[in-house]
This record gives sequence, C-alpha cells and structure tokens, in this order.
Amino acid sequence: MPPEQVELLLRKQRLQLRIAQQRVACVGLLEEVEGLLSTARSLRGLGARVGDLLRGHSSALGAALGALFLVWRPRGALRWLRRGWLLWLGLRRGRGRLQAWASLLGRLAGI
Repeated sequence: MPPEQVELLLRKQRLQLRIAQQRVACVGLLEEVEGLLSTARSLRGLGARVGDLLRGHSSALGAALGALFLVWRPRGALRWLRRGWLLWLGLRRGRGRLQAWASLLGRLAGI
C-alpha cells in the first residue's frame, strides 16, 4: 500500500474519532438543556396552578390583603376607605347626569 494511501486512512480514522468525541459532547449538552427545559416546564405548571388558585379565591385574597393593609397602616386604610366611599357616592349621584348627557348627545347626533 502506498504511503499516501496509508496517510489518508490514518487521517480518516483520526477524523472519525474526533467526530465520535464531538457527538458524545453534543449529547451531553443536549441532556443539560433537556434538564433545564424540564425544570422550566415544571415551573410553568406551578405558576399556572398558583394562578388558578388565585383566580378561584380572589375575593378571599382581596379580603386578606385589605385586612393586612388595615392592620399594617390603619390611617392609610381609613383614608382609602373614605376616598372609595366618596367616589361611590359621586358615581351614584353622577349616574343620572351622565345618562342625561348621553341621551342629549344621542339626540344631537341623531342616534
């Protein structure tokens, strides 16, 4: 066998060994990525379950947060309650005026 052919066969063998090492390295990297994706998938599922729980018990959560705010900052909570009460009263009184304006604008626009 000529020496050039032996050299080519040896080079081919070295390249095949290098390719096998690279393949093993790639498989290792893919296993790491797969583990990260599995963790992300489980965290996403946990987030979805927490979101469902919060949506299902939103009134209890709101009451708990309101009670916590009332205990933590009583002056601030009472101030916000007063503002909310005044806003509610203003909306009740202003609803009739708003309906009157809407009907007036409707008549002017020809609706």
